[in-house]
Amino acid sequence: MKCTSCGTELAEGALLCSHCGRVVDTSEAIRQRSAGGLMSKKDFGELPGVKSCRNNINSCAIILYVCAVVSLVMWIIQMSKLSLDGTDLFLAIILNASDSMVLVALGVWLQLGKSRISALIVLVYGIGNMLYMSAQLEKLAGWWIPLAGVYAVIYTFKYNKLWNQYRKTGDVPDKAVREG
Repeated sequence: MKCTSCGTELAEGALLCSHCGRVVDTSEAIRQRSAGGLMSKKDFGELPGVKSCRNNINSCAIILYVCAVVSLVMWIIQMSKLSLDGTDLFLAIILNASDSMVLVALGVWLQLGKSRISALIVLVYGIGNMLYMSAQLEKLAGWWIPLAGVYAVIYTFKYNKLWNQYRKTGDVPDKAVREG
Protein backbone atom coordinates (compact mmCIF):
# COMPACT_ATOMS: atom_id res chain seq x y z
CA MET A 1 0.00 0.00 0.00
CA LYS A 2 1.25 3.49 -0.81
CA CYS A 3 0.94 6.75 1.11
CA THR A 4 -1.61 8.99 -0.60
CA SER A 5 0.44 12.05 0.32
CA CYS A 6 4.02 11.22 -0.69
CA GLY A 7 3.73 7.85 -2.49
CA THR A 8 6.06 5.97 -0.13
CA GLU A 9 5.39 2.23 0.09
CA LEU A 10 3.87 1.50 3.51
CA ALA A 11 4.34 -1.57 5.65
CA GLU A 12 1.34 -3.87 5.99
CA GLY A 13 -1.03 -2.55 8.66
CA ALA A 14 0.83 0.76 9.02
CA LEU A 15 -1.14 3.55 10.66
CA LEU A 16 1.36 6.30 9.82
CA CYS A 17 3.60 6.98 6.83
CA SER A 18 7.23 6.54 7.93
CA HIS A 19 8.36 9.17 5.41
CA CYS A 20 5.92 12.09 5.77
CA GLY A 21 4.06 11.13 8.98
CA ARG A 22 0.59 11.24 7.41
CA VAL A 23 -2.09 9.17 9.14
CA VAL A 24 -3.25 6.33 6.89
CA ASP A 25 -6.97 6.67 6.15
CA THR A 26 -8.78 3.39 6.86
CA SER A 27 -11.07 3.74 3.85
CA GLU A 28 -8.06 4.44 1.62
CA ALA A 29 -6.29 1.34 2.96
CA ILE A 30 -9.36 -0.74 2.16
CA ARG A 31 -9.51 0.68 -1.36
CA GLN A 32 -5.84 -0.01 -2.06
CA ARG A 33 -6.02 -3.59 -0.76
CA SER A 34 -9.09 -4.30 -2.84
CA ALA A 35 -7.93 -2.63 -6.04
CA GLY A 36 -8.64 -4.61 -9.17
CA GLY A 37 -11.64 -6.53 -7.85
CA LEU A 38 -9.60 -9.15 -5.97
CA MET A 39 -11.61 -9.04 -2.74
CA SER A 40 -13.67 -12.15 -1.99
CA LYS A 41 -17.36 -11.82 -1.15
CA LYS A 42 -16.56 -12.89 2.41
CA ASP A 43 -13.96 -10.12 2.79
CA PHE A 44 -16.32 -7.66 1.13
CA GLY A 45 -18.96 -8.58 3.71
CA GLU A 46 -16.63 -7.47 6.50
CA LEU A 47 -16.45 -3.86 5.28
CA PRO A 48 -18.23 -1.54 7.75
CA GLY A 49 -21.03 -0.41 5.41
CA VAL A 50 -21.64 -3.91 4.11
CA LYS A 51 -21.45 -5.41 7.59
CA SER A 52 -24.37 -3.24 8.73
CA CYS A 53 -26.42 -4.56 5.78
CA ARG A 54 -25.44 -8.11 6.66
CA ASN A 55 -26.39 -7.62 10.31
CA ASN A 56 -29.80 -6.24 9.34
CA ILE A 57 -30.42 -9.17 6.99
CA ASN A 58 -29.45 -11.59 9.77
CA SER A 59 -31.85 -9.80 12.14
CA CYS A 60 -34.67 -10.32 9.64
CA ALA A 61 -33.82 -14.03 9.47
CA ILE A 62 -33.88 -14.26 13.27
CA ILE A 63 -37.36 -12.68 13.28
CA LEU A 64 -38.49 -15.42 10.89
CA TYR A 65 -37.04 -18.13 13.15
CA VAL A 66 -38.80 -16.65 16.18
CA CYS A 67 -42.09 -16.44 14.24
CA ALA A 68 -41.72 -20.12 13.27
CA VAL A 69 -41.23 -21.14 16.91
CA VAL A 70 -44.10 -18.95 18.12
CA SER A 71 -46.32 -20.43 15.42
CA LEU A 72 -45.51 -23.97 16.58
CA VAL A 73 -46.02 -23.15 20.25
CA MET A 74 -49.35 -21.45 19.55
CA TRP A 75 -50.43 -24.42 17.48
CA ILE A 76 -49.54 -26.87 20.26
CA ILE A 77 -51.53 -24.79 22.76
CA GLN A 78 -54.49 -24.62 20.39
CA MET A 79 -54.39 -28.35 19.62
CA SER A 80 -54.38 -29.23 23.33
CA LYS A 81 -57.74 -27.44 23.66
CA LEU A 82 -59.37 -29.18 20.69
CA SER A 83 -60.35 -32.77 20.21
CA LEU A 84 -59.82 -33.57 16.54
CA ASP A 85 -60.29 -36.90 14.82
CA GLY A 86 -57.54 -38.47 12.69
CA THR A 87 -58.07 -36.68 9.37
CA ASP A 88 -58.57 -33.21 10.88
CA LEU A 89 -55.56 -33.64 13.15
CA PHE A 90 -53.40 -34.79 10.23
CA LEU A 91 -54.41 -31.74 8.15
CA ALA A 92 -53.76 -29.42 11.10
CA ILE A 93 -50.30 -30.91 11.61
CA ILE A 94 -49.43 -30.62 7.90
CA LEU A 95 -50.63 -27.00 7.64
CA ASN A 96 -48.87 -25.78 10.75
CA ALA A 97 -45.66 -27.70 10.24
CA SER A 98 -45.44 -26.48 6.65
CA ASP A 99 -45.92 -22.85 7.76
CA SER A 100 -43.08 -23.14 10.27
CA MET A 101 -40.84 -24.99 7.80
CA VAL A 102 -41.44 -22.29 5.17
CA LEU A 103 -40.46 -19.58 7.67
CA VAL A 104 -37.29 -21.44 8.68
CA ALA A 105 -36.35 -22.18 5.05
CA LEU A 106 -36.85 -18.54 4.05
CA GLY A 107 -34.82 -17.42 7.07
CA VAL A 108 -31.92 -19.72 6.15
CA TRP A 109 -32.04 -18.66 2.49
CA LEU A 110 -32.08 -15.02 3.53
CA GLN A 111 -29.31 -15.36 6.10
CA LEU A 112 -26.91 -17.50 4.08
CA GLY A 113 -27.68 -16.32 0.57
CA LYS A 114 -28.45 -12.63 1.13
CA SER A 115 -30.92 -13.28 -1.69
CA ARG A 116 -33.20 -10.56 -3.02
CA ILE A 117 -35.59 -13.25 -4.22
CA SER A 118 -35.91 -14.72 -0.73
CA ALA A 119 -36.54 -11.23 0.67
CA LEU A 120 -39.32 -10.63 -1.85
CA ILE A 121 -40.85 -14.03 -1.09
CA VAL A 122 -40.75 -13.24 2.65
CA LEU A 123 -42.56 -9.98 1.99
CA VAL A 124 -45.27 -11.51 -0.22
CA TYR A 125 -45.69 -14.56 2.04
CA GLY A 126 -45.85 -12.30 5.09
CA ILE A 127 -48.52 -10.06 3.58
CA GLY A 128 -50.60 -13.09 2.62
CA ASN A 129 -50.13 -14.63 6.05
CA MET A 130 -51.04 -11.34 7.76
CA LEU A 131 -54.21 -10.95 5.69
CA TYR A 132 -55.26 -14.53 6.39
CA MET A 133 -54.59 -14.29 10.14
CA SER A 134 -56.26 -10.88 10.40
CA ALA A 135 -59.36 -12.23 8.65
CA GLN A 136 -59.46 -15.27 10.95
CA LEU A 137 -58.96 -13.29 14.17
CA GLU A 138 -60.87 -10.18 13.00
CA LYS A 139 -58.02 -7.93 14.13
CA LEU A 140 -54.55 -7.07 12.85
CA ALA A 141 -52.27 -10.05 13.38
CA GLY A 142 -49.10 -11.53 11.93
CA TRP A 143 -47.45 -8.25 11.03
CA TRP A 144 -43.94 -9.28 12.10
CA ILE A 145 -43.28 -11.35 8.98
CA PRO A 146 -44.14 -8.60 6.45
CA LEU A 147 -42.18 -6.12 8.58
CA ALA A 148 -39.15 -8.43 8.41
CA GLY A 149 -39.83 -8.76 4.68
CA VAL A 150 -39.71 -5.00 4.13
CA TYR A 151 -36.37 -4.70 5.91
CA ALA A 152 -35.04 -7.81 4.18
CA VAL A 153 -35.91 -6.31 0.78
CA ILE A 154 -34.23 -3.00 1.65
CA TYR A 155 -31.01 -4.52 2.95
CA THR A 156 -30.61 -7.40 0.47
CA PHE A 157 -31.01 -4.97 -2.41
CA LYS A 158 -28.50 -2.58 -0.82
CA TYR A 159 -26.03 -5.43 -0.11
CA ASN A 160 -26.24 -6.83 -3.62
CA LYS A 161 -26.05 -3.37 -5.22
CA LEU A 162 -22.78 -2.68 -3.39
CA TRP A 163 -21.35 -6.10 -4.28
CA ASN A 164 -22.31 -5.80 -7.96
CA GLN A 165 -20.90 -2.28 -8.11
CA TYR A 166 -17.60 -3.56 -6.69
CA ARG A 167 -17.48 -6.51 -9.10
CA LYS A 168 -18.23 -4.27 -12.08
CA THR A 169 -15.71 -1.51 -11.34
CA GLY A 170 -13.15 -3.21 -9.10
CA ASP A 171 -13.35 -0.21 -6.76
CA VAL A 172 -14.93 -0.40 -3.32
CA PRO A 173 -17.98 1.91 -3.21
CA ASP A 174 -17.90 4.69 -0.59
CA LYS A 175 -21.09 3.32 1.00
CA ALA A 176 -19.38 -0.03 1.55
CA VAL A 177 -16.58 1.59 3.54
CA ARG A 178 -18.72 3.93 5.66
CA GLU A 179 -21.04 2.61 8.34
CA GLY A 180 -24.72 3.39 8.05
